[in-house]
Amino acid sequence: MPEKEYQRLARDQPRSRFAIAFISRSGLWLGKDHLLCVDSSGYTETYKRFYFRDIQAIVIRATNRRAIWNWIWGVPTNIFLLLLLGSLPYTGSAGPNSNLGEIVCFAFLTSVFALALLINSLLGRACVCQLRTAVQIEELPSLNRLRRARKVLNRLRPLITAAQGGQLSPEIISDWMRTGTQTSAAAAAPGPAADHPNAPPVIS
Repeated sequence: MPEKEYQRLARDQPRSRFAIAFISRSGLWLGKDHLLCVDSSGYTETYKRFYFRDIQAIVIRATNRRAIWNWIWGVPTNIFLLLLLGSLPYTGSAGPNSNLGEIVCFAFLTSVFALALLINSLLGRACVCQLRTAVQIEELPSLNRLRRARKVLNRLRPLITAAQGGQLSPEIISDWMRTGTQTSAAAAAPGPAADHPNAPPVIS
């Protein structure tokens, strides 16, 4: 894929939560008139194009995945930290180097888990992002953090709106997003809302 034709929107992320680091990864790229989702399995790559004119909705749903992983990394961090403190020399011990091996081991393990905990916290709240067209719903694993997903959507919104010929009034969009259907938009515009030439994508 010639990179000069595309701009990377998000770094590759595992498509499955339990995927091995170099297997089943997915990245998102911005083309002239479409999004390109690249799935890599280590030996092969699969390309999926989503043209701006076909995108009906991009939905972001916050999850508690960051909190779960904070627990996963936090528990061993505290355990190894306590073991590290317990292995430190104290008054009356055989000498400062009596537990050197244990100190080095526990310090290393504490640092590893503490670093993972810090990185997970700094990345921000986790989310699930889905792209919807008339024929499919595609999850975008590369947009798995709320801050990154919102930044990408802010960049995509004017491109999608321009490709679909403008946008409806704010009142119609608000009602449309609140009900989750196109009923209100259909009442406010002539003909079915899905056929309205100015109907924008629903981005929430």
